[in-house]
Parts: sequence; C-alpha cells; structure tokens
Amino acid sequence: MTSTDRSTMPTPAPFHAHGWYGWVHADWQDLPAFQDIDAWLQEHSAKIILDMPCRTITRHQTDRGALYAKYMRAKNDGVIKNREMLSHLRWTVLPSRGQRIFLTCSAMLRKGHFCPLPVLGARCRRGPWGYPHELFVSAELVQPTVEELLQTLAGPAREDILTRCGAELQRFHADHFVHGDFLPRNACLDTATHRLFYLDNDRTRLWPCPPPFLCQRRNLAQFCYNLLLQAGCYDLAMPNAFLNAYLLATPWTEKRRETEYQRVVTQITTRWQRFGEKEAARLKRPAKQA
Repeated sequence: MTSTDRSTMPTPAPFHAHGWYGWVHADWQDLPAFQDIDAWLQEHSAKIILDMPCRTITRHQTDRGALYAKYMRAKNDGVIKNREMLSHLRWTVLPSRGQRIFLTCSAMLRKGHFCPLPVLGARCRRGPWGYPHELFVSAELVQPTVEELLQTLAGPAREDILTRCGAELQRFHADHFVHGDFLPRNACLDTATHRLFYLDNDRTRLWPCPPPFLCQRRNLAQFCYNLLLQAGCYDLAMPNAFLNAYLLATPWTEKRRETEYQRVVTQITTRWQRFGEKEAARLKRPAKQA
C-alpha cells in the first residue's frame, strides 16, 4: 500500500531499454521483466483487465508483488481508426503521457496525496514516422473503492466516507492538483487510516499556479453526478454530504460557498435531466441480469 514514508517514496531514475525511455522507480529498475518490455507485456501469465484498440491494461505477478501495466497506443479509439487527425497529431508531438503520469503521481505522493505507487513511465517510438506508444506501470493497491463502500454501507458510515472525500479533494485542489476523472470508482479509501487514494491519473494535472476554478468545479460535478447515478434517482443527500465537506474546508466566504454550491448543483441537475434516468437504468440492467 502506498504511503508517504521515505521507504516507499518513488525516487525517479532514468530508464532506457529496447527503445523504451522514461522514468523508473529506483527500487524497481533492476527488475528483469523491464529489460524486455515488449515480451513482458505479452507474457502468457499476464491477466488482461481491459483490452481496447487504443489501450490495454494487464496485471503481472512479480516476486515483488503485482504490477498493473497500462499500454497506450493512442489517445482514444478514434485515432486508431483514423477518424481523429487532430488527436493523432497531438498524440504524436506532445510530450510522453507515460512519463507525465509517473511524474505527476510522484509529485502527488511528495505532497501527501495518495495513489498506487508509480513504478515505470516510458515511451517507445514505433514505425517510420516515430508514432509513440506509451506505458505506465504501477504497483497493485488492495483497497475498496469509494463506490464499493457506498454500496455496502449506509447511514452515518456512508456520510463519513463522503465527508472524508470532500475534505481530501479540497486539500488536493489547494495544492494545485486537478484530477482528470474524479468518480467514486476512481478513488479508494483505507477505512483504517482514512487515506484517500486517487486512481486513473492519466489526465490528472499539477498546475504551476492555482488553476481556474472551473477545472476544479468539474471534479465536484463529476463526483456528485455519479453519486446520483449510484442512488438511481435525483436525491441530493449524498452529493450534499460531499459538497458541504468540501466547501467547509475552503477559506472562502459564506457567499462564495453558496455560489459555488449552486453552480455545481445546477450542472448536475442539468445533466441529470438530459441523461440521468437512462444512464441509471443502464447501470442497473447488468445487476438484474446477474
């Protein structure tokens, strides 16, 4: 499990092997599997978690524990299918995504924000035009997601979880981090230590200065809307517990808090009116079939 102890804090070391280059956790750089990344990614013992045209996620067991490898061939499926030329060009010319995820996660841990331990972030140029493939590897994190906890708990216990999420997200934002997709399933909570772990940090960004609050507001709206989907109806009880904890943790005036509360509620209400009932019904359907 990741922590801010010096023994688990990632120490980036330059990485270069078989065309892959980037950063590796210094304690993992001598792992034999990393000497031939392409062979390691295709080993028969690897468990496929997700397989899409643009990316594949696999789980690999090593003598130091399980690792999750996210192998990214493009920004999205549309690029692979030649439907999005602008995204293709951006993917080709922008800096390495694998390296950026590694460095962002390392910065999160240094600031006391938790995530799965980053192990490797690298890029490999493919083809005659140097089209890049990206890789990010992290250590396995065995903790229940916030979504799972909310499904199994009720009453004060559920409110405590949402309060913790709100307060921790505000601290995250105060350090100029903005998560790319902050959803209940993309966060884990250690109920013993009350540590919140941020998952799926592909688009998480560390700003050099306070970002415009519309970026942070998007995290609030994402999380609250998905709480409505989890409830299966337009019930603001769970969003209110989360939002109130976030707002109380800010240094804002009461007027600013009320304004931001109304903005977030307006966003999630508008989206619910357009898509909510259909999306909630679609989420319930697999559960009934099971």
